Amino acid sequence: RDGRRIKHGVLIRCGVLSKATDSDLKLLKEKYHVNYVFDLRTAYEVNRWPDRIIEGATYVNMPIQDDNNNFWQLILEAPGDTAEEKLINFAMNPKANPMMKQLYVGMVSDEYCQLQYAALLDRILRSEGTMLWHCTQGKDRTGLATAFLLAALGFDRKTIVDDFALTNVPYQPNIDRLSLKLKLRGANKDAFEAIQAEEGVSIKNFEAALDYIDQNYGSMENYIKEIFVLTDDELDTLKDKFLE
Repeated sequence: RDGRRIKHGVLIRCGVLSKATDSDLKLLKEKYHVNYVFDLRTAYEVNRWPDRIIEGATYVNMPIQDDNNNFWQLILEAPGDTAEEKLINFAMNPKANPMMKQLYVGMVSDEYCQLQYAALLDRILRSEGTMLWHCTQGKDRTGLATAFLLAALGFDRKTIVDDFALTNVPYQPNIDRLSLKLKLRGANKDAFEAIQAEEGVSIKNFEAALDYIDQNYGSMENYIKEIFVLTDDELDTLKDKFLE
């Protein structure tokens, strides 16, 4: 809002780090000099798909969702021999779309998630160097972390929503392919909405979470101060640290 921009290459939102190539790791080390990696996945995900290590970086596991309340476990347990079949079968479950619609609202209102996001912003505030954060796909838990950080840095809602929407760019080919398979199965509108939210992101669901924050806390700024316990001085420090 004050006309400044984020300094280039100091805050990195990342996707599937477990599938990073050697050239990816070299880029993150030699060009971006990543100092910290914040892994937002559960212990189950970390153990099943361990990160490839960026040499010299400090790794911190900060699971946004409790292992006993892992929404994504429901998709993994859906019928099907492949990940794609599981996604399609889950999307066609009548419970899928209502669950997806509540995902972001649930995360911004859940006390465990709130505490973890607060801890993440505190670590970003108090750490030095280039920081990278990710979950399994870099879209939901990671996307909300990015939204909170952008809000803390003073960006307006439109900028935050536009940034969040960029998630769908790399995932669109997968969304289109899975949507075609749903069409061939005669799926209903709810299933198409669910696959959009599963494989990409639903902007409507994301804005519902922002509306929840506005309705219950007055504004994102109030939410950040009250829930993440960040003071005006700390927010100024965060801005001076990452903006130019």
